Amino acid sequence: MTVRILSLVVLPIVIVALAACGSSDDGGEEATSPASGSGGSATQVTAPSVPSAPSGVVRVVNRDQGGSGEYRFDPAELRFDVGQEVTFSLSGETEFHTFTVEELGIDVSMDIGETVEYSHTFDRAGTFRLFCIPHEALGMTGEIVVE
Repeated sequence: MTVRILSLVVLPIVIVALAACGSSDDGGEEATSPASGSGGSATQVTAPSVPSAPSGVVRVVNRDQGGSGEYRFDPAELRFDVGQEVTFSLSGETEFHTFTVEELGIDVSMDIGETVEYSHTFDRAGTFRLFCIPHEALGMTGEIVVE
């Protein structure tokens, strides 16, 4: 009897705990890359995780070689309506980055691993070039489309 009661109480707790430790649905990835070193085996290095953004906030991660392996914005294309106010949660992986759109007067920087919130109201339609100042030549560009 005690074993049955114990299994009815403990088993659901264990199942919930295991489910909570599973994958998240925030779209983030935990990147691994081989570390260089001597010898025949590679050691896996895990990039720091990027916190998820609060509900209603647009999350943009500035990816880099020390984290995900390539310089890029995630996502690289953003779409908004004219007049829409947007709060961005901007995160950098393992390097200094910027979130820059010259035509819209946006120039936000973030230090290594830092998350910065920035709000902007899009007051005109168009397609605007997004780039990271230190990594632009390495292909770290994107676009913001306002309709």
